[in-house]
Amino acid sequence: MFSLDERLSLCAEMVRDGVKIADIGTDHAYLPVWLAKEGRISSAVAADVRQGPLENALRTINAYNAGEKVRTVLSDGLDMIPEKEADDIIMAGMGGELIVKLIDRTPWLRDKSKHLILQPMTRADVLRRYLCENGFEISKEKACISCHKSYSVMLCIFDGKKRECTDEYAYIGCLGSDKSVEARRYAAVILGKLEKKSRGFEEGTKEYKEIKALIHKLLEITEEMSE
Repeated sequence: MFSLDERLSLCAEMVRDGVKIADIGTDHAYLPVWLAKEGRISSAVAADVRQGPLENALRTINAYNAGEKVRTVLSDGLDMIPEKEADDIIMAGMGGELIVKLIDRTPWLRDKSKHLILQPMTRADVLRRYLCENGFEISKEKACISCHKSYSVMLCIFDGKKRECTDEYAYIGCLGSDKSVEARRYAAVILGKLEKKSRGFEEGTKEYKEIKALIHKLLEITEEMSE
């Protein structure tokens, strides 16, 4: 049996035992096949918007005789997935803005019995703002380092409560209270990106001052994370 990398392992860690899962943007279906072979889930839908990745997924499913529990479906997001076939929904390896679009157009995700496991590759700040403003609680967030890159994985549950999302929270989320090496590395990467962004504005402009103020707040948080 193959092993999952750190990023997918963190996603797997947040999946509840015995549930039905939907892996959106599955690519090779490594995560649902691993969960099925480990006896962690009752069934899985491995979904992708393109046929090529689904063919890769099917090869993985067949290679590990996981066809009894894992099926593939051609679907743009959750469009072709029935609500009854997914308790835990995984969206990993795609941009935060795309994840927002997929959640926003799937009304049945607004159900406290559903768990969303989200791993944005870009624009995690956009995703966190959306979740806070649309009644989704980020109940858990952890960082990992995989192939020398930093990632964050969020476990989200709809409770209908809108939450304030400060700029600092938008950029590092729950990781601000995490003192792990992985969380500190994630925060450092975010700071580096913001520093680079600030150099695109002329000193003294409103945009420059706003980014610098955010960097200052994040530096204070990262200092506490290192204590």
